[in-house]
Amino acid sequence: MASTDLSVISYDDGSRRESLLSILRDVSPNTDNYFVSNLKKAPNATNTLHEWVTFNTARPTSTNFVAEGAAASYGVLSMPVRTNNITAIISRPVRVTGTERAIAIATHEDPYVFQKSEAIKMLKADMEYAIVNGARASGASGTARGMTGIDGCISTNFTGRGSGTSFSEVEFNDIMQDSYTAVGSMYIADLLVCPMVIKRRISGFTTNTRNIEAKEKRLTSEIQVYDSQVGKSVMIIPHKDVRTTLGSLTVYALREDTYAMSFLTGREPQWQELAEDGDRSNGQYLTEFTLVSYAQRASVKRTGYATTL
Repeated sequence: MASTDLSVISYDDGSRRESLLSILRDVSPNTDNYFVSNLKKAPNATNTLHEWVTFNTARPTSTNFVAEGAAASYGVLSMPVRTNNITAIISRPVRVTGTERAIAIATHEDPYVFQKSEAIKMLKADMEYAIVNGARASGASGTARGMTGIDGCISTNFTGRGSGTSFSEVEFNDIMQDSYTAVGSMYIADLLVCPMVIKRRISGFTTNTRNIEAKEKRLTSEIQVYDSQVGKSVMIIPHKDVRTTLGSLTVYALREDTYAMSFLTGREPQWQELAEDGDRSNGQYLTEFTLVSYAQRASVKRTGYATTL
């Protein structure tokens, strides 16, 4: 409504300029990448099919006595076996027009530089998702190659629970017992990776949980630890990329040092400036890597838990 006296008020001033802060807070959930930040780097892959060897000998289940003076009886000896994964290419392209780079924007930052900084964050998030959920694909017939992620690596200790099963302290210790039974004590799982709802449920356990400061690990905040009944302390990491849907909500107990990343030689994360094909700047962040699983039997996977507290 216009003023009825001679005073000048802001409402009537058509020359007003906008009030626009030059501050941008990027709150995207793309920086929570535990595995990209913490997994060790294995030696580089030299081919798209990357192999390594694993070895396991079953524990005796009966006595092996021999008679006095008996000749040696030779059985079949266990030998190392090859296992493998496939390197996969991940890229995050950036394209910004010349006009966009010329106009004034709120943050006074070159839009090309801004999009590059976002692209590297997204590349890391893509890598993290692939490490957890990647599915193998050979790359035949012009399709993209795909690597097996942690979810697909675990086969020895995989249990599908009934849909809606409550995650209890007994379940937690049963998971740890699966790892204890399958491997030597020095390789029992030491990291529980789960959706936030499971982490909150564990926080409700009345015993055997404690917190450790971030400086004790390569972490950004205090982390909870559970002292399991098998005599192993387990760090608990809530993870945004673990499945949370009803019927397939998943929990992983991992032996962290049995997993690593191998980059194809010369294909570590890198920026590639691409040729200009018009009035625009082009480039991409790109990497080619795979997940190495030295001993999947040390880890445990269970699915089907309830999606609510």
